[in-house]
Amino acid sequence: MLGEVNPATADANAFRPLQGYSDLNLATNNLYANYNSLQLTWARQRGRYTMSLNYTFQKAMGIVDPTRDPFNLTNDYGIQPGNRTHLFNAAYSIELPSPIRNNKIVSGLVNGWQVSGIAQWQSGANLTFNGGGNDNFNMQLNNAIIPGSISAANPDGIQIGNQSILGTNAIQLNPIVTCDPTKNLGPHQYINGSCFAAPTQVGVNGPTLLPVAYGPAFFDADLGIFKNFQIKESMKLQFRVQAYNFLNHPLWSFPSGTNNLTLNFQQDASGQITQTNPNFGTATNKQGNRIVELEVKFYF
Repeated sequence: MLGEVNPATADANAFRPLQGYSDLNLATNNLYANYNSLQLTWARQRGRYTMSLNYTFQKAMGIVDPTRDPFNLTNDYGIQPGNRTHLFNAAYSIELPSPIRNNKIVSGLVNGWQVSGIAQWQSGANLTFNGGGNDNFNMQLNNAIIPGSISAANPDGIQIGNQSILGTNAIQLNPIVTCDPTKNLGPHQYINGSCFAAPTQVGVNGPTLLPVAYGPAFFDADLGIFKNFQIKESMKLQFRVQAYNFLNHPLWSFPSGTNNLTLNFQQDASGQITQTNPNFGTATNKQGNRIVELEVKFYF
C-alpha cells in the first residue's frame, strides 16, 4: 500500500513521464498585449509666442511574464512594467517685448531678449515589476520553516519554498497580500511593507501579479534666456543664460540595487515570521539640483 508523498522531500524527477529527462520546454507564440491612450496637443506658432503642450493618459496591458504561471496565462496578464499613466510636456519660445525706442544703448541692452524652455512631468514608474519583471519584490525568506512542521521525522522543520508550499518549482512563490499596500504610507513611502506576509500554508500562494504600486513622479523644467547683439550683417554675439532644473525641484528615488524594494522576512524563536526591512517601499535618495550656465557665442 502506497504511503502519502511528502512534497517537501519527494523527488520530482521520479514523476516525469519521460524518465532521464529534465524540463522539456515548448515554445509557443501565444503572448499578447494592448495599449490604449488619450492624447491631447495644443500648439501656437504665430506672433511672438511659439508653444506646444502635450498630454497623454495611457495604459499598457499585456502578459507581464509568462513564467509566473505557465499553466494559465490569464494570471500573468496585467499592467506592463514600463507603463506611465500620465505624461505631460511643454515647450515654448517667447520673444520678450522691446519697450525702449529712443536710446540706442539702452535699447541694445533691454530689447530683443528671448526666453525658451521645456518642462516635463511624468507619473511614477511601476514599482511592482522592478528589475525586469520581478513581481514578488525579491522576497527573502531566510530559511524560514513552515510553522508547526518540526517533528521526529523533520527535527529541523520543513523549509518554506516552492516545492514545500506549492508542490512544484514551476510556479513562483509569492508573498500573501493582507491589505492595500498603497495605503497608510509614511513620508516618501510608496508601498506598505506591512501589507505582505510570508506564504506558510501548504497550497496557498500569493497572487501571481501583486497589486501595482507606482513610485515618485518625475518633474524637470529647463529654462534659457538669450539675446543676439548684431555687430555686422554677418557677425553677431549671443549672450545666453541656461538653467537646468531651474526650479531646483528634487527628485526622490530608490537606491541602486533596489534594496528598498526587497521584502525581507525573518522568523523568530516562537516561529512567527515578520517583514523586517524598515525602508521597504521608501524612496530614500534625493537627487537633482539647479545647474546654471553662462554662455557667449560669436557667429561669423
